[in-house]
Amino acid sequence: MLCREVAPKVIYKLGEEVYIASVERRGPWIYAVCYVRYQTEREECYQVVLKLKAGTRYFLGRCDCRDFKYRGGPCKHIVRAKVALREYSKLKAK
Repeated sequence: MLCREVAPKVIYKLGEEVYIASVERRGPWIYAVCYVRYQTEREECYQVVLKLKAGTRYFLGRCDCRDFKYRGGPCKHIVRAKVALREYSKLKAK
């Protein structure tokens, strides 16, 4: 997906690297859809879906990148999206 298509519809952006499109709470879980820029192709973004258990450090994530599909573990895009979500949560708490 192109980042310029995502940018106008986001609720929070961390620099020009991470865009948070939506955050919703379902019971004890927080679901977030984020877009993180590619490292090599600056106009493209990976979609990252996070599922965090509120009040804990437990989370599940899914990314569209090749690294996540190959290894299956949290990639750097998931980590960046989680950091952006933490910053967004701090702003909402104020």
